[in-house]
Amino acid sequence: MNRRRAVIVAVGLGALCAALPALAQQEKRVRRIGYLSGSSVQANAAWLAAFREGMAALRWVEGRDYVMDERYGNGVAQAGPGLAAELVATRPDLLLVPGDTLVDELAQRTKTIPIVFAIAQDPVGAGLATSLQRPGGNATGLTTLDRDLSAKRLQLLKEAFPRVAHVVLLFQPDSVSGVSQAKEIEHAAPRLGMRVTPIGLRQPADIEPAFKRGVTLGAHAYMTIDGPFLNTQRQAISDRINRLKVPAFFGAIIHVETGGLMSYGPSYMDNFRRAAAYVDKILKGAKPGDLPIEQPTKFELVLNLKTAKAMGLKFPQSFLVRADRVIE
Repeated sequence: MNRRRAVIVAVGLGALCAALPALAQQEKRVRRIGYLSGSSVQANAAWLAAFREGMAALRWVEGRDYVMDERYGNGVAQAGPGLAAELVATRPDLLLVPGDTLVDELAQRTKTIPIVFAIAQDPVGAGLATSLQRPGGNATGLTTLDRDLSAKRLQLLKEAFPRVAHVVLLFQPDSVSGVSQAKEIEHAAPRLGMRVTPIGLRQPADIEPAFKRGVTLGAHAYMTIDGPFLNTQRQAISDRINRLKVPAFFGAIIHVETGGLMSYGPSYMDNFRRAAAYVDKILKGAKPGDLPIEQPTKFELVLNLKTAKAMGLKFPQSFLVRADRVIE
């Protein structure tokens, strides 16, 4: 090797050595994950704990490898657009969100920042993905199948309490998923020999009038459709139903954990834990549009026997043995 070539090689090696620490530093930078929910901190706590467990299992250490920037609408639907714009403006590495409505708010504001949803109802129908197998855009994640399970919940209510014939259905009329589930439940009612009266709840002031109307109508039972506002007000709603001493069926387990009678549906915690795998792949370079949207794999029938006893209600033994979890 002549002297000139040796000098060139030495300079090149020197430049490479100088670049390596910078590259290593870049690889180790802390990733920022923006989280947006329409409900409250308390309603999301267990879900995010499951997500963090999923991240830890994949060797992501919070504070060292990633940080969370959380924003909450506290059940106020009008807060969603502003919070979405605010969060996108911070330019996080990835956006994590529970379900359809807020995914749409985020997707309208960015086509480049990856979005992972954990409990979306119908991402294809909502226009958030081209197909489940190949979403195609910048959003992917997991669904809940809640619309498909709506009629099943009404059926389970009838099986647990056969005398129930008239049900008041509480839902959020400003939620696309809430409206679609309400329609499914209304459609299923006649073949079960039941009648359903939907009542929309938009704000806390709507709760008491809804129950007064239910009493006037002589409702035998209540059902709720999961949503940010109802999740935020879950304690007030379950307490009001329990005072009436009538059966109630809820869309998510968090309502039963705060005193509701029973629920059936996918494990939201399991979905959030699995959402960590999407985040892991995307932060390592995968494109959201190439990652198939997955369906829930774990479903739970949860019964609160403490609440049943307090209301003087009794589940049939044949129904009790089917429960995946019993709160006593």
